[in-house]
Amino acid sequence: GKENVEICEDSETKKWTHHDATELAKNYPPGCYGITFLPYLTPGERTPDWPHATGAILGLTVSNLASATASTNASTDFTKPPINHMAGILYRAAMEGITYQLAEGLATMKRACRDEFKPSTLLVVGGGSHNQLWRQMLADVLQLELRFPREKESAALGAAFQAGAAVEALKQKCGGKVVSMDAYVLEQNIDIEEDVVRPTTDTRILNMYRDGRERHF
Repeated sequence: GKENVEICEDSETKKWTHHDATELAKNYPPGCYGITFLPYLTPGERTPDWPHATGAILGLTVSNLASATASTNASTDFTKPPINHMAGILYRAAMEGITYQLAEGLATMKRACRDEFKPSTLLVVGGGSHNQLWRQMLADVLQLELRFPREKESAALGAAFQAGAAVEALKQKCGGKVVSMDAYVLEQNIDIEEDVVRPTTDTRILNMYRDGRERHF
């Protein structure tokens, strides 16, 4: 049909950036009208341990496709998506899929550690952490305050913390000052952005994310 032709022509002529796709994704509600993106494109997944999992887009219906491509102007109340842009809703569905995976990993840690693990703040690093939409999405789904270290080589910083903690453990064996690993890490100075992202208190949005996460797993 005419709408499909316009979508194809647009995708052929425009070079999409993450910023472009994010701006489109902002126009769609949490849960993406029931569309679920399984982000196992590697393929496989480590958390949970699904080595043979592959990516997929699920939940497509005539109804939610009509909602996703409705020919009206964007609105912050999520009732008027932009004209003919499946790219936006699929990009948001992909972001949500990755977020639900992280939430499952955090839930696994909580179950394993029981009362010993009660995080209130999460330090978020990596390229995706600069995306404002994903920052808020992650805070809402995880129900945690997010802070953002400025250090770009965060993996190396984590490795340095592990090495430092190991040295402190060796000191303990040699009669030195006893320092626990968590205390050692907390003693280190980490340059943090001023921006703090906190979970929304909007129950409507939280319920949308809850339903989306339940569909995902």
